[in-house]
Amino acid sequence: MRAGHWQALDYLAAAACALLMPMSLWKYMRTPGIALLALSGTALVAAAVALRRRYPLAATVAMTVSILIMLPVHGSAGVVPPVMAMPYVLYSVASICRPRTAFIALAVAQAPVLAIAASPSRGMIMFVFLFVTVWTVGFAVGQHRSYTENLLQQQAARQAERTKAELHKAQRQVTEERIRIARELHDVVAHGMSVITVQAGFGHLVIDDKPAEARTALGIIESTGREALREMRGLLGLLREEDPDRAAEGPTRAPTPGLADLERLVTQTAQAGVRVELAISGQPRGLPAGIDLSAYRIIQEALTNVVKHSGTTTARAVIDYRADELTIEVTDHGSGGATPPVHGHGLHGMQERVNLYGGWFHAAPLPGQGFQVAARLPLAENPT
Repeated sequence: MRAGHWQALDYLAAAACALLMPMSLWKYMRTPGIALLALSGTALVAAAVALRRRYPLAATVAMTVSILIMLPVHGSAGVVPPVMAMPYVLYSVASICRPRTAFIALAVAQAPVLAIAASPSRGMIMFVFLFVTVWTVGFAVGQHRSYTENLLQQQAARQAERTKAELHKAQRQVTEERIRIARELHDVVAHGMSVITVQAGFGHLVIDDKPAEARTALGIIESTGREALREMRGLLGLLREEDPDRAAEGPTRAPTPGLADLERLVTQTAQAGVRVELAISGQPRGLPAGIDLSAYRIIQEALTNVVKHSGTTTARAVIDYRADELTIEVTDHGSGGATPPVHGHGLHGMQERVNLYGGWFHAAPLPGQGFQVAARLPLAENPT
């Protein structure tokens, strides 16, 4: 039942008290003074019943005062109506007010009744037990309600914390995905543009004297550009697609490169002017997609740095498939002063890829001249 319905019942009960109390006490109202006391007591009882939910403590005080006012009307007979209405108010004060206030209200309500019951032939002792019983029920209901509300508040607080944690996790995942896509784009663009820049410069030099070689350089620029655009289109598809799973499964999604594409990477690097000696040891096998992509990108970025910074025409890439890890080494013996910046995006991206799988990464100049990139990526002991 709604609060408004309960309030309407209180008003109805107050109206009944205002009507029935004067009728029950009519024969005792012999003088105007007694009648005034009876009507005043009736008004207090009606007001207390009507407002017991909104002002429970004030209603208890008003009911107690009405008992005292009604006592001169006809002794215990005059106080019976307000005493009988008192449990109605005591229940509210016990269930709504704080425990200390509820105990005080019970003591206030009991005081006049105990005084009347202590006098001879008053017969009011039963109301003492009635007050205690009703107050106890109301107090228990109030404590249960308070416990339930606290429990709901705690659950709401925990739900809010979980929601906040999930939101934070989602935001972190979005940030990590943004960084991952940025890293992928950097690797694709850096490698592709390195090859294109070298071939464009070469074509510019030979276009007049050796048009056939210039045409070959243009073909390399075209194929490299198409390859870079294909990979970029696949990455950008992730940003356009609302459902990342659908984006990954869609027909326009470009295949993710891996170690199986190293020969093509070696060919592209050779077209950029650096011949790569590729050495593979151990037993090549299928790798988890993330590790396969990370290994490919590490080698790609390392070779891009060779093209851009080493000033040499040769490099060596070594891949070793071990039982529990994959090791990668890319070495060049170019001029020592042309090594890639230690804090560049390329080296930082390689470090992040290795850290993602709990591996080991090292990039530093070699003694004398040259530069080496080395990484170890953990693998399952018994890969399938």
